[in-house]
Amino acid sequence: MRATITGQQCHQCEGPLSLTSRTALAQLIGGGSPTCVECTPSLLNAIEIVLDPRRKAKRERARREAEAQQVRDAARTRWQQAQRDTMDTRYALKFSEQVPSTSVRQMTAALALLRYAPSTTPVSRVGGWVDPLHPSYPQAVSLLGELVRSRLIRIHPSTPVTALVWEPETFEQAQAQAENGEIPEPETAGDFFPLDTNFYAPFATSMGTGAEHLDSVLTQRLNPHNLTAGQHDDLVAVAEELIAEEALRYFNGRLEDLNLPAVTDQHVQRLREAVYRAAAHRPLGEVYNLAWRATRAAAEAAQKNPRAPRTHMSTHAVNRLETDTQRAASDPDWQLKPFDEVTGYGLSAMIRTLFYTVLNLNPVSSSLNDIIQALPEPAPESVPPAAAPSAVPVAGTDDAWAEMAIWMATDATWKTEAVQTCLTAVIEDGAGLEYDVDERVARRNASQLRDLHDRLTPAIGPRQAAIAVLASARVLTHPVTPPGPGAGTLVHIGKVLHMLLALAVLESADDGTAPEGPRQ
Repeated sequence: MRATITGQQCHQCEGPLSLTSRTALAQLIGGGSPTCVECTPSLLNAIEIVLDPRRKAKRERARREAEAQQVRDAARTRWQQAQRDTMDTRYALKFSEQVPSTSVRQMTAALALLRYAPSTTPVSRVGGWVDPLHPSYPQAVSLLGELVRSRLIRIHPSTPVTALVWEPETFEQAQAQAENGEIPEPETAGDFFPLDTNFYAPFATSMGTGAEHLDSVLTQRLNPHNLTAGQHDDLVAVAEELIAEEALRYFNGRLEDLNLPAVTDQHVQRLREAVYRAAAHRPLGEVYNLAWRATRAAAEAAQKNPRAPRTHMSTHAVNRLETDTQRAASDPDWQLKPFDEVTGYGLSAMIRTLFYTVLNLNPVSSSLNDIIQALPEPAPESVPPAAAPSAVPVAGTDDAWAEMAIWMATDATWKTEAVQTCLTAVIEDGAGLEYDVDERVARRNASQLRDLHDRLTPAIGPRQAAIAVLASARVLTHPVTPPGPGAGTLVHIGKVLHMLLALAVLESADDGTAPEGPRQ
């Protein structure tokens, strides 16, 4: 249909004047002489395009796709809002007064989180800190998870939804799982990516006062005068871990700076053993020196042997470090020039908190021996009423250990060497505990028990020595985190070692007379 003006002609073709647009009508009213449709080729081409069946079908497909995209966008918006609603409900702000008891390592991490976060209302994106929470990335992730499980911190509802693990994982996956057009609602079991998560201190009445309250409580609890002998050991173990991990971070960073590849998996364990050996005897500044020497030697070897695989150079750095750390540990008179804090490798928040706040020592120039010398007399152990010692157990009672001790003393079917074998296995594998620091505690205590066994055997015989070792294990009180279902709760290392020893003795008996054995 065309708009034709009666009595008017096109000035070009002198045919009926069919207007091309409203602009042409306005031009005609103003006294102008517009051209008709037939004299406007561009308009005729446009009409042809509009009427072309193929182009019309293409436009129709584009219209349907746009409508479908609008439907998908609306569904995506609803799905993302459901995620946010789940976050708001699951992680609604909650506050309490009681700060739970946790390990020295966890308390140090929580205090470092509060002291070095840009803001505590909430603490956000720990993974974005210039100087890390912990010198080891995997340990930082693990520690934040521990702090959440131990209730020292909680996940804040403002956490990005991408920081949690969802099922379905993405909207696209949910769309693919849709049945009859129904997209499944997003659900989460609570798994999260700690370095991208926001946290807050769930104490007192608000995030601000909660952080202040938790800071105050942790500072008091970490005061060396308030720590027991076992916690003093834990404090030293944490210091050793942080010194070693800082040195490892520097060593690996130096390899990268020198364009050398990372240490291969085959040699990582040797590298860690070498660094921890040095950390047990030397301050961080001197361990920095050893790492610098080893990586410099690797860089020089790479220049002298340009055709050699560069992974061999990184292995050479490990070999050199292993040699030097052995000397540093065995020769206290070997003088090493200590480094200061290295530019580009700022100290982690945890080592700063432990040394500056808790110990009042320099983290670069202080060794473990300096820490041990600076520690005051430990606070007395507090024994819960339920764990207080009772009367001496006798036969016929329900005390499993009493039954076990009587059976060991009167039955000859169990093998006395089972105790020695079990302790040797713990010294080698650390009892399979959850964390490196706990495994070192297990190895140290197992070594002490084995030494006790070796000293008692000539005097009272192997059978009585084994019974004495099992009894002695029960009084070891250093807290550790057990693996498996018990992870997240603390138990005494003595309980772990006693269980391992008891099971080893029971398994060595072959006549079916052994008692059922103690339970966790």
